[in-house]
Amino acid sequence: MIVAVSGMISSGKSTLVKKLNSHYENNSLYLDEYKKDDEIFSTMLRW
Repeated sequence: MIVAVSGMISSGKSTLVKKLNSHYENNSLYLDEYKKDDEIFSTMLRW
């Protein structure tokens, strides 16, 4: 399953993602920031 979290600034997205990552530990991947030419981010946008 792929979960993407988006929303307004200061709405708690980072806190939510960090808690989900902590809860699912070895079964999750936490991507914090994206570079302009980030292959993973670009692929997710195309999906």
